Amino acid sequence: MFDLRSLEHSTIIYEPAEKGGEKVDEAGTSSPTKSTSLSQTLTPSPPLLRLAASPHDAHLLATFASDSNIIRILDVRQPGTALLELRGHQGSLNTIEWSPSRRGMLASGGDDSTVLVWDLLNTSNQAVVPPAALNGNAAAAAAAVAGGTGAGAVPSVESGVQSKGPLASWKCEYEVANVSWAPLSGLTGQGGEWVGVCAGRGVWGVKL
Repeated sequence: MFDLRSLEHSTIIYEPAEKGGEKVDEAGTSSPTKSTSLSQTLTPSPPLLRLAASPHDAHLLATFASDSNIIRILDVRQPGTALLELRGHQGSLNTIEWSPSRRGMLASGGDDSTVLVWDLLNTSNQAVVPPAALNGNAAAAAAAVAGGTGAGAVPSVESGVQSKGPLASWKCEYEVANVSWAPLSGLTGQGGEWVGVCAGRGVWGVKL
């Protein structure tokens, strides 16, 4: 993250703790786990493919890596690790977008031909998705938006980061390339309950 008032400096908000066979110690230096060549141990971490800032909570970012099915919620006030993981997709993610009208809500789509809607403030998971895809509970998500850690949060098995499942899901016939929320109408004040889905050679309008 860069501050326009001081472009000479930047802050690393998030990066993997381990990169292949390389581990980073507490002093910030790296050391290979095995005494082999650097080309074998210093394997690069997967690049981040998308980054979306919450329009309602300026400290929250959503991101995912290339060929990953996990969305990570980052708090710029607590750099260095993901605050929350959103798990539910069975294929690689292609797109994420925060709702412009509903705080703590975002939509995602991926190669599993599924659009998932996530509500970080909701206290229950309601989406009908395979049970193996759901991990954690929604109490952690509400605390994440509020800036806390959450009581009774369930860490993911892989990283120890709190995780939760989706609120709703919609199945498409094709791999989902992009999603976009409908903005609020300036005349009626209505909207924000439709999601546009781009997949295959078509565009679908999905109402929550």
